[in-house]
Amino acid sequence: MEGSVRRLSIYFLASSLALIGLAAATATALTGPQAVETRKNRYRELGAAFKSINDQAKSGTLIKVMLRTSGRTITAVARDQYQWFPVASGPAAGISTKAKSTIWSDSAGFKLAQGNFQRQADLMAQAIDAGQLDQIQRQAKALGQTCSACHRSFREE
Repeated sequence: MEGSVRRLSIYFLASSLALIGLAAATATALTGPQAVETRKNRYRELGAAFKSINDQAKSGTLIKVMLRTSGRTITAVARDQYQWFPVASGPAAGISTKAKSTIWSDSAGFKLAQGNFQRQADLMAQAIDAGQLDQIQRQAKALGQTCSACHRSFREE
């Protein structure tokens, strides 16, 4: 167990440093291909962070440093995601992406879905700060539901 905790701690430290670099890189406007690559990478980080939280919530063993790192990753993605979908980064621009064209044709609906995700991410960070297993479990479910709802409407599976 101790070795796996150490490996996970190193992974999360590396992920945090990568987030800092990606945040700096995405501070400027992205071209279509850059946006697609950025959102793929950042959503993969989100997936790894969410998996870490879910694994801990299911096991009943909470490792606070890992939870906090995962929570920070999720809230950073939620905050930064608004700039990853410029007009020239979808299928209409001839770019290979799983993003559905409804992201741009129903931009208000997509922004609403992004806002829902950001609210749930912030609530996850609050649940992690509280450190209560049942609260983290409930919030993980709620956060996962916002991901699923957005994927159903705005992502090709």
